[in-house]
Amino acid sequence: MALKVFISYSTKDIQIVDFVKSMLAGARVQVFVAEYSVAPGTPLSPAIITAIKQCDLFILLWSQNSRASEWVPQEIGIAKCEGKKIVPVVLQSNLHLPGFISDLKYLDVPKNPQGAFTWLRDNVVSQASEKQKQESAAWLAIGGALLWLLSRS
Repeated sequence: MALKVFISYSTKDIQIVDFVKSMLAGARVQVFVAEYSVAPGTPLSPAIITAIKQCDLFILLWSQNSRASEWVPQEIGIAKCEGKKIVPVVLQSNLHLPGFISDLKYLDVPKNPQGAFTWLRDNVVSQASEKQKQESAAWLAIGGALLWLLSRS
């Protein structure tokens, strides 16, 4: 199963969202971006809440636009309450993270854009590989247990 990544963002920052989505998309990574992942006519709130609850990683693209968004602070709150790993990516200088996540280490794009996005990509790929290894090991254990049960019949 793929690593499920939820990207929280302002639609005003859609170009950077598209860049991050394309950078992370792969066979072992499933990226949720509400703009593309929710079909027209579908209620947004339940789809977003479900996606956050099911994600393995919550990536926050933090900008003045996302700070002013109605949705982004609520998405952060849901992710925090669900105990999700949150990786903040700060897109503008002198922009502090909000309240309950203000103590998180963040990727500082203005200081080192290439380094920040390289770290993000490498970290997500690493988490996806680790998840795949864990799932493979679980299936091997299940297969071994089934063989043992069948041999006892």
